[in-house]
Amino acid sequence: MNFKFKPVHAVVLGLVLVSALLAYDAFSSYLNPYLTVSEVVGAGDGGKNKFLNKEVQILATVANGSLTLREDGSLLFSLTDGGTGDGGGDGGVSGDNERARIVVEYSGVQPQGLKEGRKVVAVGTLTSPSHLNATQLLLKCPSKYE
Repeated sequence: MNFKFKPVHAVVLGLVLVSALLAYDAFSSYLNPYLTVSEVVGAGDGGKNKFLNKEVQILATVANGSLTLREDGSLLFSLTDGGTGDGGGDGGVSGDNERARIVVEYSGVQPQGLKEGRKVVAVGTLTSPSHLNATQLLLKCPSKYE
């Protein structure tokens, strides 16, 4: 049996490859695991954070005293692992307990129910080891079992 490669085969093969690449690209953004503030802040490798200038999803708690609504409508707040923190400082490691924190800037629509002490998922680009420009804020639903 002699197989002859036809232009139709090339087109079909090209479409299959393009479809596979588009599917991979669409799903790879959802494969980013939730990270903690400590994981992101402590991810330095010789002074270079491996998450720097990359999109991350951080699951954390909004620190007490940190939620600020700016005049332009954007939000500025700090995230900490567990607890609520003291809201002080300008990012990085702060407080008596040396708790890691990340300052988040978000300029989208404020989610209803966003308040200090609430768990959120902040999705965005890490511009420094302690600063995130968020493009999405997702509130975690409170559980009666927590």
